[in-house]
Amino acid sequence: MADKQGVIERLKAYRDAHEGEAELTLPRTSVVARWPKFMSHGRWQKALRLAGGDFARAQVLYIIQNVTFDGERLTEADYNSLLPLEDALALTAAVFGQPDDEAGEQAGN
Repeated sequence: MADKQGVIERLKAYRDAHEGEAELTLPRTSVVARWPKFMSHGRWQKALRLAGGDFARAQVLYIIQNVTFDGERLTEADYNSLLPLEDALALTAAVFGQPDDEAGEQAGN
């Protein structure tokens, strides 16, 4: 039977259940990257708007607006010139990929 709870309440409950931070130790530099487990779609829209529709740049902007690197923020220029490709790819996959718990749930369906 369908849940009688309204959509707004269900979305808020999902957001609240995904509080806290996700973390990844970058493979090349061993820098610890942290970001909120829950990031709203509005944050992505802002990054895309700032990037003028450039999808690759929007990903970088999204990451630098939401991720700390050993507790510090990077500028776009720093991210692009100092972060090794392997670290950037690993971080992009972690930030934009499915959380492990949800990936397992969907694979079983």
